[in-house]
Amino acid sequence: MKKKIFKIAMLFPFIGFAQNSTVYITNEGNFGTGNGSLTMYDNSSNAVTNDVFSTINSFVLGDVVQSMEYFDDKGYICVNNSAKIEVIDQNANYIATIPVVSPRYIKQVNATKAYVTDWGVNGVQVIDLATNAVSSTINCGTGPEGLAISNGFAYICNVGGWDLDSTVTVINTNTDAVETTLTIGDKPNSAVVDVNGNVWILTGGYTEYDANWNVIAETPGVLAMINTTTNTIDISFTFPIGNHPEDLVINGAGDKLYYSDGSWSKAVYEFGINDVNLSTTPIIDRSFYGLGYDPISNEIYGSDAVDFTQQGWVYRYAATGAVVDSFQVGIIPGSFAFRQDVLGVSNLSTASVTVYPNPSNGRFFISSSEVINSITLRNILGAVVKSVSVSSLSDVIDLRKEDRGIYLIEINTTSGIITKKLIVE
Repeated sequence: MKKKIFKIAMLFPFIGFAQNSTVYITNEGNFGTGNGSLTMYDNSSNAVTNDVFSTINSFVLGDVVQSMEYFDDKGYICVNNSAKIEVIDQNANYIATIPVVSPRYIKQVNATKAYVTDWGVNGVQVIDLATNAVSSTINCGTGPEGLAISNGFAYICNVGGWDLDSTVTVINTNTDAVETTLTIGDKPNSAVVDVNGNVWILTGGYTEYDANWNVIAETPGVLAMINTTTNTIDISFTFPIGNHPEDLVINGAGDKLYYSDGSWSKAVYEFGINDVNLSTTPIIDRSFYGLGYDPISNEIYGSDAVDFTQQGWVYRYAATGAVVDSFQVGIIPGSFAFRQDVLGVSNLSTASVTVYPNPSNGRFFISSSEVINSITLRNILGAVVKSVSVSSLSDVIDLRKEDRGIYLIEINTTSGIITKKLIVE
């Protein structure tokens, strides 16, 4: 019988692994006032620290704090109306400012590069992570929004900005060139990568109004799967007219999607990647402004902007949809970033190494800034379960035939060994 993760995790105190994780909540603030903020939540102690960026760094974060991602021990905060990305360390100390135009979302491409969707240029800004500067711009559709990286490609949702677009731009991440453009459905807004490496796109559909704001036409939202080997749309589901789904997120195992759906009032629905129909029964019957999924604790986070002028709230749910707790945050909480402290164990190498998705069902992608000579995997007791020679900058490790639990991966690069922790669910 396969072991449960929590049984293996009971060994943690004896080997000194950090288990807690930190959740970052971006609070947009009121447009034009510059009162956007960042909240940090420690889910091991339930400690909530509001306005942490301004408190620590003695200057305001900016106007419309759109989103944040955390990778390689740094946080990258997209501040939309302030035309910048603020870079912080794990304690929210300021590191650098990256000037852009109108940033929306950021994703790491590899150890030295990230992509940022930018409405101001109708394109993707390529960020050099070593210099914290824009190295180039890739033109795509109108109003690039959510994005996902998989199998050597970036998938950019062109939501249309204040107008209309129905496409996903596919970019070759090795060359930074546009590979193809796919028509998915009106106003694609978010994208995630599943356990098989395929990309799921959610579109909201389009509503046309007359001069008196009466609805005169609507198009449906769509949930579609892009096969990242062929870059074709292999699966597509259509929502009822009048519903406008948004905020697609995925669980840590990469096999269940969550999204908000409805018209003015929404609810949260679950969709398994092998399901044949969209669910009509919500897992959480509550309307949220933003959604997140913590892959370590396997919990769903929802934000409530209340009246968009006072402080908002965040609600935390088990994966079953049962509410766990809630806490007050800043004005207009919109997005979540999760710092997975369980990943880092040691770092004797100077290489920047990324392992994703983590947790997963056992299939992990490895990317390194230095040539990888070999990879050794050990179980929680230290026994070697796999050892391979590599001689490249990337590789894929498959543990799907192994027991569920915690594994250590020793990545031997040209400058030394870096060890990370893997979770097989």
